[in-house]
Amino acid sequence: MSENILFKEPQASDYVTFAEETASWIKTSRQTKKYGASWIQSPDSTEDFSDYPMLTEKSLYGGSVGVGLFYLRLYQATKKAEYLKEAEEAARNIIETDEGAAFYERTLNAKASGASKLVHVKNMPGWAAGYYNGPTGGGYFVIKLYELTQNDEYKKYAVKVADDLLAAAKKSDAGLYWSEQNDLCGDAGFVTYLSSIYELTKDEKYRDAAKSFGEFLLSKGKAAPRGGTYWNVVDLTIIDFPKDVFWVNNAHGTSGVGWIFTILYKLTGEEKFLEAAKEAAKYIEGIAVGDENAVLVPYLDSLERGPSTEFYYLSTCHGPAGTALLFHALYKITSEKEYLDWVLRLSRGIIKAGAPEIFSRGYWQSQALCCGTPGLLEHFVSVYKLTKNPEFLEYAKRAAKTVVGQSFVPDADGDIYHQKKIRRWSGAWWRTIPTDVHSYTGLYIGSAGNAWALLSLAAAEKEEKLIDLVEYNYFA
Repeated sequence: MSENILFKEPQASDYVTFAEETASWIKTSRQTKKYGASWIQSPDSTEDFSDYPMLTEKSLYGGSVGVGLFYLRLYQATKKAEYLKEAEEAARNIIETDEGAAFYERTLNAKASGASKLVHVKNMPGWAAGYYNGPTGGGYFVIKLYELTQNDEYKKYAVKVADDLLAAAKKSDAGLYWSEQNDLCGDAGFVTYLSSIYELTKDEKYRDAAKSFGEFLLSKGKAAPRGGTYWNVVDLTIIDFPKDVFWVNNAHGTSGVGWIFTILYKLTGEEKFLEAAKEAAKYIEGIAVGDENAVLVPYLDSLERGPSTEFYYLSTCHGPAGTALLFHALYKITSEKEYLDWVLRLSRGIIKAGAPEIFSRGYWQSQALCCGTPGLLEHFVSVYKLTKNPEFLEYAKRAAKTVVGQSFVPDADGDIYHQKKIRRWSGAWWRTIPTDVHSYTGLYIGSAGNAWALLSLAAAEKEEKLIDLVEYNYFA
C-alpha cells in the first residue's frame, strides 16, 4: 500500500524542505538592481507600498532586509552557498542605497493626506523610521552577516547605521528620543540596535545613548489602577481610535516597553531599568483575564472604561506570544519562578482560546509572524527551549501543521498528479479588511516568516543554533 501523505508526521528535514520551497517562490519576485537585489513585497497586489511604513522596499518587516535575513538563516540550515549569495545581494543593495542621516530628516517630517486606507498609519513617522522599517533593521541583518562571514565591510556599515541614528536624535530634559512614537515599533526598538552595536564595538557612546532614551522612557510611565506601571507611548487618535484608549502589549504597549527595560538592564546593570520592567509586568498581571493555568491579556485598556474584555489578540504584536517576551526575559534575569509561571500561563492561554486550529477576532488568517500562526510557532519553540517540557514541543508541532496546511503549492504544469516545488502563503494582513488577501514575500508579514518559523522548529528538534529574530536574540 502506498504511503498516505496526509498521515505522515513531518520531520525536521521536511520543515527545511518546505523552507527551501518557499525560497523558490520568493525567487520569482526577485528584482535585480544596479546594486544587489530586492524582492517585490506582494507580487499579486497592485497597491503602491512605497511610502507605507511596514512595506517599504528595504524594511525588515515586509521588505528586502527581512528576505535577506531569511536567506541567511536558510544558508545556516542547509549550508547551500546560493542562499548566502542571495543574502549578500540583499545586503549589497541596502548598503549601496543607504541615505544616511537624511533618511530620518525625510521620514520623521513626512505628512500624508488623502483617502487611502493607509493614510493614518503613514502619519506615525516613528514607525516608518523605527527598527522594523528603518535602517536599524537592515543594520541588524548586516551584523548577522558579519558574524557569519567576518567581512569588515559589514561591520563598518552596521556602525555607520548606529552613528546616523545618533545624529538624528533629539534632546530633552528627560533624555534622548527620536519621534512621538516611543513604542517598540518606534523609538524603543532602537535600544535593541544600540545594544547590539555596543556589544560589537564596546564603544560607550552607544550604551550611553540607549541609557539616555531609557531615562526618557522611564519618565513616561504612570501608576496603573490595578497595580504596576503602564506606558501609553502612542497617540492612537492619529489612527482614529477613541481618545481614552491605549494599547497594552508587545508591539505598541507596556509589555514591549517592559521588555526593552530588560535589555537596558542587561546593557547598563542599572536597577532602575529592572524595576521598571517588573512594574510593567505587574501591570500586565493586573489586567490579565483567565485562571491559574491559562490567561490572555486584553488588546486595549482605558482609564475610563477599564481593559477590554471582548477582544484578545493571540500572536506576537498584541498577543501572548509577544507579551510573554517580558516575562521570559525577567525569568532569565532573576530566576524567579513567578515569571516562568506567567510565560506558561500566557502560552496555555493561546491553546485554551482554541489556537492554533481555531481562528478568532484577534487571531485571524493573516499568515504572518506578526499576528498569525507562525508567530505562535516561534513562541512555542522558544518556550520548549526554555523548559524542555514536551507539552510545548507538541504545541509547536500543532502550530507547524497549521502553518503548512495554510500554504499553497501549485500543480505541476500539465500534471495534476504532481506539484511544483514552490510554496507560498496568502493572508489577510488587514484584520478589518478580510477580503484584502495577498501573498507577501516578507519576514514579519509573509511567506519568508512562515518558512522562518518552520526552520525554528527544525532547529529545535535537531538541537541546532540558527540566527534568531531580534525578539529572541537576548535569551542566551
